[in-house]
Amino acid sequence: MKKTILFFMPIFLFLLGFAPLTVCAQSVDSNSAQTVSRKQPPQRPAPNRTMNFNGRKMPRREGNFSAIGIKVDETEDFFTVSIFFNDALDSNSVEAHHIFINETPLPPKTEFLFNKNRHMLRFITPKTDGNFTLKLSEICSCDGKEMRPTEITGLEGKSFFKFSPKEQKWQKTPENRQF
Repeated sequence: MKKTILFFMPIFLFLLGFAPLTVCAQSVDSNSAQTVSRKQPPQRPAPNRTMNFNGRKMPRREGNFSAIGIKVDETEDFFTVSIFFNDALDSNSVEAHHIFINETPLPPKTEFLFNKNRHMLRFITPKTDGNFTLKLSEICSCDGKEMRPTEITGLEGKSFFKFSPKEQKWQKTPENRQF
């Protein structure tokens, strides 16, 4: 008895699910005119002015994505280079072959560090004699804007350079300024 009930139960439930559909289908008169409401196409939303950044909604920045400051600290054998950006950086776009020191890409095993809001990138590189040039290319912001290739010349240890939007050039801060 129990086996028979267990055998027919799925069939009964299956048919029970279709019974209301067959009743509804039979109640429609095929000769009657029906008005069909046409669905309007969905309204396109306004351009998204926010982006998801680490689970937080952040406003998208207008304008170009660019580096705005470079700090170079030095130890006996190494430079610690910190690059500051005007928007959150896509850490996946930062690779050693996108950053050049004196026209030589960084070593492939260079470790990159980022601050919490990803507006700063830091790495360590072997010390060079005298001034050096830093070139950045193919680096993107979190919302996909690619930075124009940027080259900063005359960098040296224990210095801070900032980009002046008014003069459209990189400037070294005064020697006696603390940072």
